[in-house]
Amino acid sequence: MKKILLGFDGSEGSEQALNRAMMMIDEYEELIILAVIPSLADKAFVDEEMYKKMKKKAENLIHDVIEDIGDHEFTITGMVEEGDPAAIIIDVSNRLKVDLIVLGSKGTSELGQYLIGSVANKVVQYAHKPVMVVR
Repeated sequence: MKKILLGFDGSEGSEQALNRAMMMIDEYEELIILAVIPSLADKAFVDEEMYKKMKKKAENLIHDVIEDIGDHEFTITGMVEEGDPAAIIIDVSNRLKVDLIVLGSKGTSELGQYLIGSVANKVVQYAHKPVMVVR
């Protein structure tokens, strides 16, 4: 069974990556859609309330994407993790033994102040899995 990990944050780049991943996946395979938010310890958050809002936004984003995809002959799993996006994407890809990581190439995340291009560059540089960066 092939597993594809999609880094998703609601940006145009991640939407394009989702479209590409959908074209590549076959029945009985698995698409894992991952959103990464900064951790509570990250200086991006002023307080715990802002963190909770960001987490809820990410959960809703993943839920809505899965709903929009609808029923298919493959498995769809949604995840929200926290921390450095590139490090988390690499960690999840290793932990879940994915066959391919798919990311958007540029844009600014709706889920934080991370530039997607810098995340994609780090993942390409450090991941021990094939990475597809969609333009």
